[in-house]
Amino acid sequence: MTRPVSRFVCGGWLLAISTCVLAEQLPLWEVALGGGVLRIPEYRGSGTSDTLLFPFVLPLYRGERIRIDDRGIRGIFYDTERVELDFSVDANPKVDSEDDSARAGMPDLDATVQLGPLLELRLWTDRPSRRVLFLNLPVRAVFSVSTSNVEHVGFTGSPHLTFYQGLVFLGRAWRLGLSAGLQFGDEDLHEFYYQVEPEFARPGRDEFDAQGGFGGTRFIATLVSRTDKTWISLFARYDRLDSAVFEDSPLVERRDGLTVGFIYSWFVARSKRSVSVDW
Repeated sequence: MTRPVSRFVCGGWLLAISTCVLAEQLPLWEVALGGGVLRIPEYRGSGTSDTLLFPFVLPLYRGERIRIDDRGIRGIFYDTERVELDFSVDANPKVDSEDDSARAGMPDLDATVQLGPLLELRLWTDRPSRRVLFLNLPVRAVFSVSTSNVEHVGFTGSPHLTFYQGLVFLGRAWRLGLSAGLQFGDEDLHEFYYQVEPEFARPGRDEFDAQGGFGGTRFIATLVSRTDKTWISLFARYDRLDSAVFEDSPLVERRDGLTVGFIYSWFVARSKRSVSVDW
């Protein structure tokens, strides 16, 4: 299934704009115009995937306390060479139950927005080789969002390690990112995605009572390149649900899932003032 998307998705996996050195001067603000394509499962464990096509106009801002950049939308509470405490945002698209065989006859799932603190620890840096390793500890509240309602649906945490390596090939500088981590959610969040109430049970879809706890593992690879005029981003995310507390839900059709995406855009405006930007 392919459908155009006009919404602005503000997770770090879509804002994969990057520099390829450990620090450089970049404009305080920029405006990018572009488009991309994303192939993504309806939800973790779904057997159905959507192909999303999205044009966008993206403002970038690299302020001292508020930043909109390759790592998403963040409010900076505390920042040193080794430790950074942010307020971060992520999002997931709406799930149309009629397009997902496991959820047929069940209510649609609204799009969700995640908001919460992110503690980032720089564990290791090799500046000559342009390598850096982070430990990221995000905890976020999750809200379902529709045109008529915003509702809190749970909490999620996803501790993960992220390694970056600067590269040069095809006449461009690139940044390779590799991430591995664990997924956790509370009972309310897992009920939102995986609960089957008695009224929705049927042959082949038994009643299921979702619990909070371990939600599987996640691996992410990004390859991004920026010049003065353009940026290119390639993204892949692989999820495993082995030993997840909801893996026996009849709404889990697969115990793995792959998301892939590509973005190309042009910078159409920028400030004359520059600021120093680290990885």
